[in-house]
This record gives sequence, structure tokens and C-alpha cells, in this order.
Amino acid sequence: MDNVVNGFLERNLPDFKNNIFINITQADKDRYSITAGQGKLFVNANNYVSAFMGIYDYLKKYCGVQLSWCGNRSIHIKELTMFSGAFSREIEQKFRVYMNYCTLDYSMCWWDFERWEKEIDFMAMNGINMPLAVIGTEAVWFETLMEYGFSEREALDWISGPATWAWQLMTNIEGYMPPPNKEYVYRRAELGKKILNRCAQFGMYPIQQGFSGHVPMLFKTKFPHARILEQHGWCNFPKTAQLDPTDPFFMEFGTAYLKNLEKIFGNYHYLACDPFHEGTPPKPWFWYLKAVGKTINRMYESFDKNSVWVMQTWSMRKHIVKAVPKNRLLLLDINSEKTKQCRNVWGYPVIAGMLHNFGGKNSMQGKLKHHCENVYLKLKNGGANTVGTGLFMEGIEQNPVIYDLQFSLLTASENIDWSAWLDNYIERRYGKYSETLRKAWDMLLETCYKDSGYHENEVGSALAARPQFMPVRTGPCCYTKIYYNTALFEKAVCVFASVLDEYKHSDGYQYDLCDLVRQALSNRFNTNQQKFAKAYENKDIKAVKEISETQLSLLKELDAFLSNRSEFCLSRWIGDSHRLAADETERKYFDLNARTLITLWGNMDDTNILHDYAWREWSGLIGEYYYTRWQMFYDASVSALKQGREFKVHCTEDFSARAKYIHDPFGRRLFDFEKEWVNTYKEYPYPQDRDVTESAKKVLEKQSIGSL
Repeated sequence: MDNVVNGFLERNLPDFKNNIFINITQADKDRYSITAGQGKLFVNANNYVSAFMGIYDYLKKYCGVQLSWCGNRSIHIKELTMFSGAFSREIEQKFRVYMNYCTLDYSMCWWDFERWEKEIDFMAMNGINMPLAVIGTEAVWFETLMEYGFSEREALDWISGPATWAWQLMTNIEGYMPPPNKEYVYRRAELGKKILNRCAQFGMYPIQQGFSGHVPMLFKTKFPHARILEQHGWCNFPKTAQLDPTDPFFMEFGTAYLKNLEKIFGNYHYLACDPFHEGTPPKPWFWYLKAVGKTINRMYESFDKNSVWVMQTWSMRKHIVKAVPKNRLLLLDINSEKTKQCRNVWGYPVIAGMLHNFGGKNSMQGKLKHHCENVYLKLKNGGANTVGTGLFMEGIEQNPVIYDLQFSLLTASENIDWSAWLDNYIERRYGKYSETLRKAWDMLLETCYKDSGYHENEVGSALAARPQFMPVRTGPCCYTKIYYNTALFEKAVCVFASVLDEYKHSDGYQYDLCDLVRQALSNRFNTNQQKFAKAYENKDIKAVKEISETQLSLLKELDAFLSNRSEFCLSRWIGDSHRLAADETERKYFDLNARTLITLWGNMDDTNILHDYAWREWSGLIGEYYYTRWQMFYDASVSALKQGREFKVHCTEDFSARAKYIHDPFGRRLFDFEKEWVNTYKEYPYPQDRDVTESAKKVLEKQSIGSL
């Protein structure tokens, strides 16, 4: 057995590594065929991804396995189930793409190679063969800038920190929280090389980072004759610099960048590049945009005649696209909307994608029945040149039901029967089927997972919002308004919890019970806050005090309850950042990055509009951060009411006006606390999973959420 197969089986099915035999043979399409006998599996496939996907399909079908980031994080089976005949599939979609740039930071920025190894295995088992693989590109930039006369410190100051590097790759920012030394840059490169090597071993088509013209603002001083456009600051960040692609210097510098990319990481032929991403071209005319497309394509082709330019449709421009030959461009329609809007993207090869989550926030939400529609098939039948599928969520490790379904759709050739799928999911997720659990899930399909009444990526949390009498938004892209019947949702929680003694040994059940109770308490906080706002309006001091005490007690209770599951712990996020660090200086640097991303996000001044974009209802974050913010708010509210004076906080639905919150006296005090928390270094015990069931009983009883 070769090393690739042996390593995969050792990591995922160690007890059966001598009972599974894989044979790789050439074929025109991705396919596998599995037979079984005498306690052994025999897998024939055209590549490793197909083989590992076949094994996981077998485990799902015959052994009831459900593998997830959220509970059920490893495979546990007692035996290999035998079956007669052959179990086989042929995969229609050539490419199955994985990851948005944002995913790399909202969920993955503290991963070591051991964690990446698990994810690459997970990708392969779900049929993914085209991951975004841009970890470590800081080193490419560092070496290229040094070649062009930058000092070490100048080159490092161009590089953003580990929690925000993704947005620099998207050309939105530069040099935010730059690294302390070049050793950090080269450690990132070593991690990136390991990731790329493993993807290549599996036979994947990794997407590497190309060059689109985003350069340091310092270029204006160092290369005064270069044509450089100052882009408007993204989300109130400082302006960034765009080297005009029609300037000859673009081709020279971009080629130097690509050569360093190949020198450090090798060349895997697929190069990501999004010109003027969320920015503005210096000239809007079609002939200029056409010249941009031709120039970038010529640069890639001269570097590697087999290269393919990979472009998101999020901010694509028609004339740039149409300047490139169809065999040299792959378009990623990350939410499967632009293909229909743009005449099937003019016949270019396109990936039908799904974008479910903004910021990695963990509210229970998703249009489950709608997700059963096969958008790949829909676009293809509509005449699009659809060559594959993709998952482009901004953050993972939330809503496991949505992702289990979406992973299945990556390689599906037809729509999915949602009811039959859900029955199978319940059996795999919890270890056995139950009519009671199906009843609970039917109610969830009428509430948090229903198909109408909300925008799927805009579901917020009142408790995670900056305190207001009734917050409208949490982050800039999500609303606190609850779009479903909370009484019915609480009934679903109670029905789900009614079988907790029977399912307490199921890890999937333990996670989901924790998540359901979390969502129920989060909804309660929202409802109570509406009552608080009304009581304050009526100047009912007694009610205001009682509700504020109830709210703070609820936050404490939720914070303690969530500590039972590591997936819901701030200490895991911070602990992973500390574990990745090389020394104390780097631990503090990573700690600052980790805290900033999930709270203030950036711009620690009075222009910040991105605060709470990546909110999390996590133990530790609730207790230390959200609790203190609300305590400050309630104290100030009660004090103002007692004294008969006005208490003002800025409340707006306007994205661009969010910065005004800290212009009021209370807002300034709150902002001072937020900055202090972000800048406070702290070590935490690393969290461990504990039995949730007894704690859930107590919380549900105390909060009078149904009866058990």
C-alpha cells in the first residue's frame, strides 16, 4: 500500500487500515467502484480524491457515518459492513472548489498542519478537488518587495497580520497589524508548502494567488513614474494603491512576483486574480478594461502556457472577462447568481457556488429545503458552461446540517429529496433514527431553517450587538430581528431534549442540543430586550431594573452552559493562536489578532464600521465582552432614568453610519472598554468537551422553556 493511502487510513480508519485496498487506474472522469468480502473493502478509482470520496460514501451508506466540524469530528465504527455486488459512482462535475478567502481567517488562521491535514482529508472525502491554497503568500510578497529595493521593515509593514491577511489578498487593505519579523513570514510559507504538497499528493488542483496590481502605497514614492491609482479606503480603512495593468511596470513586477511564487511553492497552474476587487478601475471605458484583461492573461500565459486564470464573479467586469480566451479563464460564481444575470457569463467555464455564512457567526439559520435544489444542474440546463460546483462560505464550524447537505450536492447529478435526506441525516448524525427527533426537525424547518422571510447571510444576534435600547444590527451585514415564531422554536428544543437520556452518548446529539439551547437563550435575550426598551420608554424604573437583571443573569447562564463544548469556547480560538506561536512575542501578537477579528475587526478609531461583523455566541466572549458591554449599558440606563436625564446611544440601520455610535458619551466609554479588552493578553485553559445533557436540563427548567 502506498504512503498516501496508508497515511489517509491511519489518520481516519486506523483499526481497518489493513482491511481496505485501493487501486488507482486511469479514467476520463472521476469515478470509483467498491466491492466487499470477508471483512475487506476493495476500492478501484481514477485518483485518490475519488477513492477517499468512495470510502466516505460507503461509510455513510453502509455504516451510518456522519463526519462534521461540529460534533462527530472523527469516524467511529465497530466493523466494515459487507454488501453484495459493486457500489460505484461517476462524478459529473470536473471541479469541486472549496473556500472563500474569508474562510481562511474567520475559521482557519490558527490552524497548524495537523489541523490542515484533517481538513484536506475531509475535503477529499467530500469530493473536493480544487481548494484555495494561498497560505504563506506573505513570503512571496516579502521576497519580491526586497528585490525591488524595500528594506526588511518596509516589506514587513506592507503585510497584514494572520487574522486579516485574507482581505489584503482581496486587495482591500494593506499592512494592518503587520508581523514583527521575517521569521513569521517564512513559517507561514513552510505551512503553505505542506498544505500544497498534500493537496498535490491527493491529485487536487490547488488555486494559488496571482497578481492583480495591488501594491504598497510606498510604490508612489519608490516608483514615481509608475501609474498608480489610489483606491478609496475599503470600509473606512486607509486608501490602497493599484498599479495600472496597462503600465509596462505591471508586467515586469507581476512576473517577478509569479517567479517567486513558483520558487517558493511550485506552480500548480491555477492562479486567482480579481482586478479592482470591490474597487474602481482608473478608467471605466470598455477598451481600457479589455486591455486589462489582455495584459493579465498575457502575463500568466508568458509565465506558464498551461496556466488558467481563476476569477470570482463577485466583482467581475464583462470586458475584462471577454478579453481572455475561454480555455484560459475559470469563473467562480460564489452564490450562483451572476451566471443568470450575465447571460450565462458569455459561455465561459463557470463554477456553481454556495455562499451561506458571513463572518463565521454561529446563529442557527439556512434555507434547508432551498439548498436541496441542485444549482449546478439548474445552471447547466439553462445553457451555462457549468464545469463544477463550489462552497464559498466565509466561515465554517457552524450549522452542520447545511454543510452536510451542501457537501453532498457538490457531486450530485440531481436534486435532493429533502424529506428522505433528512431522515438519513438524523440516523447518521445521532446514531439511530427517531420519530421524536424527526418531529423536532420538522419544527426547525418551520423556524430557523425555513425557506422564506429572511436573507440567509443577514441573521444577527441582539446579545452580540453593541448595546442599544433595541439593536437593529449586530454586524454591518446582519439584523437582530427574529424572522420566525420563537415559541415554536422553543417547542422544537423541548422535543429534541425529550430524548436526551437515550441519545446522550451521541456526539452529534450533544453538539446540536448545546446549539439549540444556545439559540433559544439568544432568542430570549432578544425578546427581553424589546420589553426593556418598552419599559424604558414608559419610564418604569422597577421593570427596567428587573429586566436588566434578568438579561445579565441570562448572559452568565449562557456563558457557563456553552463552556461544555469546545466548539463554543473563546478559549479554543485564543488557545489555538497561542499554540501556533513560536515565542512569547508572537503569542501576544497572535492574541491581539485573534481578539480583534471577532470584536472590533479593525480600525481602532472613530471611523470603525466593521465592529461585530464576526460576532460569536461563545463562552468567554459572552462572559468577558458582551456581558460587560450590556452591564455598562443597563447601569447607565437605570442611572439616567433615576436622575431624569436623557440617555443617548446612536442606533442606525445605515451601514456607513455605524461609526457614529462612539460619538455619544456612553459610546466613547464603551469603545474604551472594547479597546482595553482587545489589548488584554490572557492565557486560558484549553477547553474540553463535557456532557451537555444535565446542564441542558437545568437551563431549560430555569428558563421555563417547555417541560421535560
